[in-house]
Amino acid sequence: MVDLALPMLDTADDTWPRLIYLIALLILVGGGIFAYRGRFGEAVKHALTWVAAALVLVTLYAYRGPLADFAAPVLDALAPGRMTVAVDESGRRSLTVAPDASGHFSLTGEVDGTPVDFVVDTGASSLVLTYEDAERAGVDVGELTFNRMVETANGTTLQARTIIGELKVGPLTLRNVPAGVAQQGQLFTNLLGMNVLSRFASWRVEKGRLIIEPEI
Repeated sequence: MVDLALPMLDTADDTWPRLIYLIALLILVGGGIFAYRGRFGEAVKHALTWVAAALVLVTLYAYRGPLADFAAPVLDALAPGRMTVAVDESGRRSLTVAPDASGHFSLTGEVDGTPVDFVVDTGASSLVLTYEDAERAGVDVGELTFNRMVETANGTTLQARTIIGELKVGPLTLRNVPAGVAQQGQLFTNLLGMNVLSRFASWRVEKGRLIIEPEI
């Protein structure tokens, strides 16, 4: 008895994808030849245009690193305080923060899912939230005890201690981050201090920009 069943396709074999790609390419080329039948000069002109465009794209991709460094000062001037994410060959991500108009490194993070604006302050030992932003992020400010005396630019004030369940800074995520909460009306800027920066593999200021790298 003759088996008339069709052979099963081996999905692990890359022969079929290649064959489909070649058939699609032949259809595309054949269609182009048919469309430009009798207009050989115009076909060559359009083909050269596409080749030139492809070469430009390949060149831009090949020199994307130097081009990004060259364009960075212009982008920083147009969008002060911007954050960019880079991924190296191993898939490791890093965060670059440009200075804002005042020269500080400002960034927007998430405190337990709530967007919060920070100023990076290497002189601050810990992350400090304003009373208003702590409340907005879900901290039960009514249950806090303001008994920790700290020195600020505005003088001596009291802070309360709390724990942030999840802090996101760009693509970087930290959990269970100790934080201070300022008394109402005593702080108007959230501070991202050393207890956050020290949790990352490294941080540095390079070419006027702050670069933060996570743990491996």
